[in-house]
Amino acid sequence: MSLLIFIISAIMALMLLSTALVIWLGEVIGSLWLSLIIVGVIYTTLATVLYFLAIHSTLRQWQRRMDTVYDVSLAVEIVYRQVTDFIKKILGGL
Repeated sequence: MSLLIFIISAIMALMLLSTALVIWLGEVIGSLWLSLIIVGVIYTTLATVLYFLAIHSTLRQWQRRMDTVYDVSLAVEIVYRQVTDFIKKILGGL
């Protein structure tokens, strides 16, 4: 429960910091819309960099693991079908 409260507080703090940054930058450059666009581009660039540095490799590892699971399940299915066909032949001959 305390982790959830921490996460919510961190999100709220980031939202307030972003709002303050947009307002401050708007006063400095004289345009609120331009400051909003600048902060948005900064956050988009930061998210893209974080994706390629941290998350992208993790997603590739998960994809390789899922491919392995798929290959193993396919092999198990083939063996299962061969065993059931073999058992059907034995029982069918009786």
